[in-house]
Amino acid sequence: MLQSTEVDGVPVFWAPGDGVLRASLWFRAGMVDESLPTRGWLHLIEHLALHGRDSVRVPVNGHVSLLYSSFDVEGEPEDVVAFLRDVCRWLAEPDFKDLEHERRVLRAESETRGGGGLTGGHLLWRYGARGAGLGGYDELGLYTAEPDGLRALAGWAYAQGNAVLALSGPPPAGLELPLQPGPRVLPAPARPCDQPTPAGFVGRQNTIALSGTIARTTAATTMLRALQRDLQRGLRHGAGVGYSAWSSYEPVDADHAMLTAGMDVLAEAVPTVVDQSTAVLRRLRDRGPDPTELRDDLNQQIRQYASHPINEWLPFLAARDVLTGRPVTTSADELVAETEAVTVADVRQAAHGLWRDLLVSVDRAGAGSPQLTWLDGPPAAGKQPSGQRFRPVGSPVAKGELTVGRTEIHRQAEDAAISAQYDDLAAMVAYPDGGRLLIRQDGYQVTVEPTMWQKGQQAVALLDSAVARPLRVQLPERAPEEIPKSSVRTRDKVQYWGNRPIVWAPFLVLCLLGVVLALATEEIAAQASKFVVMGAIVGLVSYVKHRRDGGSPT
Repeated sequence: MLQSTEVDGVPVFWAPGDGVLRASLWFRAGMVDESLPTRGWLHLIEHLALHGRDSVRVPVNGHVSLLYSSFDVEGEPEDVVAFLRDVCRWLAEPDFKDLEHERRVLRAESETRGGGGLTGGHLLWRYGARGAGLGGYDELGLYTAEPDGLRALAGWAYAQGNAVLALSGPPPAGLELPLQPGPRVLPAPARPCDQPTPAGFVGRQNTIALSGTIARTTAATTMLRALQRDLQRGLRHGAGVGYSAWSSYEPVDADHAMLTAGMDVLAEAVPTVVDQSTAVLRRLRDRGPDPTELRDDLNQQIRQYASHPINEWLPFLAARDVLTGRPVTTSADELVAETEAVTVADVRQAAHGLWRDLLVSVDRAGAGSPQLTWLDGPPAAGKQPSGQRFRPVGSPVAKGELTVGRTEIHRQAEDAAISAQYDDLAAMVAYPDGGRLLIRQDGYQVTVEPTMWQKGQQAVALLDSAVARPLRVQLPERAPEEIPKSSVRTRDKVQYWGNRPIVWAPFLVLCLLGVVLALATEEIAAQASKFVVMGAIVGLVSYVKHRRDGGSPT
């Protein structure tokens, strides 16, 4: 049975049990509480708090997820007490002497790990560059972190009211948690981007993944297990095009979680794998799982509750639920009752919810199924704003126009346009060479490379003066080969104008006229003038016909 007490104003949950004492100090602060320019600050604080504390005798760890941060330890009671006391003291009065060291360590980790993987990609496409969508981004905050900002973040994130301690046994003698006072911060409701669903987007090569955000219920996790089994049955055992299905369950706020299931598949199967995978989900939506298989699955879950001592998992589950304001499960019997109550209709309803909110990622070769709306670009840009206009390097061979206004930027390409309002930006990434990447709240981006625009550095200066300083993320220098350059060559321009006699022919005629007038008699000059006038009329008629037929002015 779950037990609870309070130490220094912090709730403590535990259950009787034997073995080495495990402790997890949880805080209701995670990636959803960061911004894109500060993405990774909580991870950095966690590393700094644990720096130098790990040992063979007392292994420690830390973790930052979408909703939570935790500091974990196991060992003898006196070692656990010392660890928790020292970590809480550090969090109450952070010391940043190791900031540069841990910044480099995490940058190395980030470069190895990259963004949030497949699940992170679905979070990004679903929520954009804010809230839960930040789980799909690299830790840009490693480049912006500074002591004052980190100290302010730690002040509320790791406060007394925002903490819960979970123990695998009774609280040890001398336990203290000297945190700074502060309130609990409940997570805001996850806010998805405004886009149609079911939808699809281009994802990782030779991989299919399906995700949806639905209510956090026992029926939801049951449905996810059924979907994973059915994908395995259909794509591996049936079609023989994949190896092993997987699934993940990621809470995005107090009441909802993003459920994801997927599989790596053979390249030759990619063109049809979307239809095959969505057919699996539709069957689960329309018919539900096989009743016998459902009962076997639920019984297996119930056996797992009984096979693991409750002190190893129940206090830790309770800590997370308390932090998000959810009802606390106080015994394994409650979970058994919830699990036994799940029906085929409950699983079907969960599958319906997943289908309504479905996002599918697939290799580019598999994109295009008519069952889905394919998200291949931002919503249509509004009308071109007023502002300073810039032509591309290589114009008129290179097409497009860049407009930098007082409140937004607009980039017009030959076949598409995108705008970004400065007050709707999540961040602006800046490179020393002048490159700028403006990331909107919905995750879509406007790239400005000064090497690609005439007077490009002037455009960058206008951007820098218009975008709020806190949104700017200064990255290190790029290698020369990483900086884009115009591919238009001089001979391309010569060929461009050479193919447009309607432009250069009048100039040639005028040049010839000048020569004639300089050398000829008055009578010959008069005759030549008549021919020039006739040529001009013919040229004008040709130009009108050319424009009427849809030709370019040049």
